[in-house]
Amino acid sequence: MMIAYPAADICCEISEDRVRTIVIENQHMFYSVVSDICSQLEGNNGEIVISEEHTPLDMRKSADLITQFVPFTVNQKELITKLYAALKKKAVDEKMYQYTQEIYRAIGEYLYQLIEDEENELDITIPEDITGILKAFDVRFDDSELTLQEKLLEYMLSASELRGHRLFITVNLRSYLTDRETEEFFRSLLLKKIRLMCIESADHPRLINEEVIIIDKDMCVI
Repeated sequence: MMIAYPAADICCEISEDRVRTIVIENQHMFYSVVSDICSQLEGNNGEIVISEEHTPLDMRKSADLITQFVPFTVNQKELITKLYAALKKKAVDEKMYQYTQEIYRAIGEYLYQLIEDEENELDITIPEDITGILKAFDVRFDDSELTLQEKLLEYMLSASELRGHRLFITVNLRSYLTDRETEEFFRSLLLKKIRLMCIESADHPRLINEEVIIIDKDMCVI
């Protein structure tokens, strides 16, 4: 996978073997790069291009931008939606279909018994799928005991599986993790073949499995 940004004369590879870090010390350029990515993720055109085998990719379908780390939860709205869709499909597969129907019948019988003595005329509608049940029981990822890097890893693994994202982009991640924590996080990601690009506003100590490009305050690429 390649990423190119003509305005900064950047064209570099993002591989599954090394984390790509781009340090942008020029504040205006930093803002422009992050804004461009945000805009494309909202469906607009932009200057930054990510490609695979010389074919440009739709950033909305291929990339995920993470700018907020406090608080951070695995339970992002779009990811939960994808989780529910996967569970909904699983509920009607060959293994689970009969059990799912039994659950519907049991809930229906319970509700009819619950309302049968009411003076008002009440009725119920049996749901067409289990989405309502999942929401009622607040099915979600359990990240309450995880550290930040563990949450990030769980989120990226789940987003890769459920949303098909091929690239994750973080902004100033190094401000929230120690060098050791970051190195462990990088190692875990690369073992899972997940591509990561870190955009940083300041340089940090180099880590194993990291490739760094610096755009200094004078817009020179180092």
